[in-house]
Amino acid sequence: MADIVLKWRGQEYRIPDSRAFEAGAAVEEVVTLADLQSFAQRPKFFMIAKAMGALLRFAGVKVSDTEVKREIDASIIRAAKAGADAEAAKEAFAVNAISQLMQVLFEGAPEDDDGDAPGETSAS
Repeated sequence: MADIVLKWRGQEYRIPDSRAFEAGAAVEEVVTLADLQSFAQRPKFFMIAKAMGALLRFAGVKVSDTEVKREIDASIIRAAKAGADAEAAKEAFAVNAISQLMQVLFEGAPEDDDGDAPGETSAS
């Protein structure tokens, strides 16, 4: 497992791999894996903002969910002003955010002594 690296307003924040499980639990308090999968078809930007906010706060960022949602909106507007279709920009943002959150949920899975997630087997 590697550190979880987050970028917020031009700064990089790291959650050490030793805390990935707790980071995943913080996200899962807001959204589940099933929720994130359903957001691929119908994104819920307020819920994405809440989940990203939980993760950022876990990393030590002092940020509210409202600030995260405003930043999401601003990034979509910037993309649209740069020539991207607004709907395409929303979709691209949603896909990226959902992917990051899903990765945190998967990375937070505890490993056994061989470095595999429980129930996984390694080919030898």
